[in-house]
Formats: sequence, structure tokens, C-alpha cells
Amino acid sequence: MSGTPSPDAPAPTPPPVLQPSVPPPPGAMPWWVQPPKKRSWVGRILIGMGTLLFILSVLVNVYLVMFLLAQKGDPFDKTVIGEGLADQTVAVYSVEGIIDDEAVHYFDQFCRRLKTDKQVKAVVLRIDSPGGGVSASDEIYVKVKAIRETLNKPVVVSMGAVAASGGYYIAAPADAIYAEPTTITGSIGVLAAWPVLKGLMDKYGVEMVTIRSTQADVWKAAENYWETPEPQVRANMRQMLDEMQAKFESAVKAGRKNLKLTKVAVTRPGQTGEAEKITQTEPLNGKVYLAEEAKRFGLIDNIGYQEDAVKEAARLAGLSKPRIVQYARHRSLRELLGFSDPAAPLDAKTLDKLTSPRVMMLWKPD
Repeated sequence: MSGTPSPDAPAPTPPPVLQPSVPPPPGAMPWWVQPPKKRSWVGRILIGMGTLLFILSVLVNVYLVMFLLAQKGDPFDKTVIGEGLADQTVAVYSVEGIIDDEAVHYFDQFCRRLKTDKQVKAVVLRIDSPGGGVSASDEIYVKVKAIRETLNKPVVVSMGAVAASGGYYIAAPADAIYAEPTTITGSIGVLAAWPVLKGLMDKYGVEMVTIRSTQADVWKAAENYWETPEPQVRANMRQMLDEMQAKFESAVKAGRKNLKLTKVAVTRPGQTGEAEKITQTEPLNGKVYLAEEAKRFGLIDNIGYQEDAVKEAARLAGLSKPRIVQYARHRSLRELLGFSDPAAPLDAKTLDKLTSPRVMMLWKPD
């Protein structure tokens, strides 16, 4: 029959039995095709932190390279704060805080830049300072005069919260001075200060021995922490301060053509402790003023803000479409990151500064 298989025919092959797949042992496959191992959450956090630190390291190194390259070139960051023609630039430079050697250094760098930058036609000097050292203030004063007289660029001062004593001294030679309504200015005077610790040392039985050469016995190291100044020492210091005061007054009179001087009688403690009446010349007597009164005395020309000073500078320079550029010194990486400088160690140099009498053009509320 056709449906009956022949006895000589081969037996049919049974279908293959499917076995469950068993993964090969870990060592049987190369590492690049092995499935990734599952990491714990601690491992994932550590990897993430490592990646973040690597990225931050790259960014910091890129910034440092750019920072060092910038330091080798122009020492200032320049920001355009008012659009205009490049060859009609009004440069805005700020003097802030205590006027010291560092302030002189950066202002000198700014003046050097003005000598080579022919596009700058006028300068606005923004002052927010209570003053500082006599020598430092005088150096900046001379450089402000040079901008006007040697470089032939108009200088207009814009006063901030405080422009007193040395801060006013450096403003005096400007073509025009603007003060904000609440600006504290004036304080035309010179002072010297040093503490005397003799009473404190006597209390604890400590004595500081100072031996001077015979010829210099009266004056050598007469102003120090350890001795109460003798009358002749006070008189000598007063004479020097009076000479510096005279120089300060001459600078103000030379720069402020509309200065109005008034004789006033004041009462002060005398050397014997009794009150004495003296006559002083206001506003050259160390007094501070707000803008309205300063204007009446001729210490300033107008009451206004920085933008008003910029307009006046452009007018004096005859600029039709001025470009306003803010000059600011490059900040250190520590300053840019918002960290304050660590306290200076009490080394010999720092100790010398602390123990040396300081002659200042400085306004202090106390």
C-alpha cells in the first residue's frame, strides 16, 4: 500500500531537543564584549565626583593660561559701558579705598596706557576714598596734573560716597569735579598718629630700653611706641605737618579757581587744658562737607553722578559721539573666586609698618 513505509527505508530523524542557553564562564569571553558589571550607588557617586573634578580641573587650567597671557599684555580689563566711536573714547578709571603704594602702581600703569592710546580723548576719574599716605596721594596728584597738562586730555572727577583728605587732594587739579548729593568731601588736612604703650608696659612691669647716640639723643626715634613724646618732639612734628598742610592748601587753591575762603573762630583745648579761641580758614581747616556746602565753598563744581561727569568730559574734549570705556585692573584668581587674602604673618616688614609713625592725608570719623 502506498501509505505503508517500505521496510528498507531509513528511520526518520527525531527533531532536535532545545537546551536552555547557559552563559559561558567569565573568562571565556574577551573583556571588551563582556556585559558591564552593575556598580553600587557608592561607586556611581565616586565616579561622578571624579568626572566633575576632572572637568573643573580642565576649566581652571584653561582659565589660568588665559589669565597669565592677559597679565603679560594689557594690565587692565576694559569694558565698554557706552557705545560710540572708537576714536572718541572717554576712559573711566576708579581710585577706591586707602591710597597707598599699590594704588599708585596701578594709576601709573593707567597713565602709561594713556600715553600710547591715541583713541582716549578724555578721562573720568571716579574717586571713592578717604585718602591715605601723604606721599602716595601726592604721586597720584602729580600724575593727574600730567594727564591734563602733558597729555592734553581733559580730566573730570566723579566723587562717590567719600572723596576726602587725600581723596580730595588727587581731585583738586581736575578740570571739573562732580559730587553726588551724599558725598562726603573736604577734610583738607594732614595728621600723624602712633600709639604709646608706655602706660600699659608700666602696668605689667615691662620696660623697652632705647639708647641713642649722643649727637642724636634728642631726636633719634623720638616718635615711638615706648615713650611719651616730649614737647619738642610734638612741636617738631607739628611744624612738619604744617608744611605739608601748606602744600595741600596750595594744591587746592591752584586747582579750584572759584574757591571761597572764610575766616572762622573756633574753640579748641589748649596745651594747658583750658579752652582757647583761634581763627581758622574754612574750608581749609580739615572739616568735611556734603555736596551742597562743598559747592558753596567752591570745592566742587557740580552735583551729579558718574554719567554727568562723563558728559562733561566729552563736552570738554569736543566729542560728538563718545565711547565710554571702564578701565579696571586685572583681578587675581583669589579675588575673582571671592576669597579674601589670608592674614599677613607678623614678619619684620609688617612689624616695621605697625611700629612706624604714619603721616596721612586721611579722613577718619573717629
